[in-house]
Amino acid sequence: MTAPTETGHDRVYDNFYRVERAGAVRLRDGGGPFGFDISKAVMIDDLISSYRCDGLVETGSFLGDTSVYLARTYGDIPLWTCDIDPVFSQVAGHRLRSYPQARCEATDSPTLVEEANAHFARPLYYLDAHWEQEWPLSRELAAITHGIVIIDDFDIGHHRFGFDTYQGRACGPEMLRPLADRLPVYYTLDPEAATPFPVLQVGRRSGIGVVAYGPDATRACDTNPHLVRHLNAAVRETEGAGL
Repeated sequence: MTAPTETGHDRVYDNFYRVERAGAVRLRDGGGPFGFDISKAVMIDDLISSYRCDGLVETGSFLGDTSVYLARTYGDIPLWTCDIDPVFSQVAGHRLRSYPQARCEATDSPTLVEEANAHFARPLYYLDAHWEQEWPLSRELAAITHGIVIIDDFDIGHHRFGFDTYQGRACGPEMLRPLADRLPVYYTLDPEAATPFPVLQVGRRSGIGVVAYGPDATRACDTNPHLVRHLNAAVRETEGAGL
């Protein structure tokens, strides 16, 4: 296989499949950046470019597979990542020691998100923090006022893509319903979108949800060829009622 330089995703090609899959020790998908699904990396690469991101924020670093990929690929953009488990954070931080723009902490993820929200003007968030019975996603979303947010393990309504459930509540469109005033639309990764590289994840693939805070973020999502736009369920019901 030769590097497909015409795609504009050279940095994805150069780094994605070279990151060690430390997450294989425990994760159902065998670890790797973004669950070893390169279609996510391509979509995110386009968003980072079109939105002109000035900061990357990851919650739930675990052992750092995605963290290392992001640090290698976007060396000119600060990367903040965290895990609530100090052992996981220490391992991820050790793997990131060669990247001066990367910061790894053992902290509650909404705390990091709140700090990043105040620090960066055009952040991209990759939210993947969950542990035992704790599900910090609602608190993370409440702390954000601007930027693009990637929600991992999101129900996209496709049998090939898994999603998380906590105490009977699915990570999916319904959990965005209370945020309709701030997030009237959301996006999902199109499972049929063309990807310039082979997806070598033959096991579990997880769905991706994307929300945009602000007109520039919304524009970047609307023009992304890998995303499908949806109305928030609360907005759809209001429009259907003619209100």
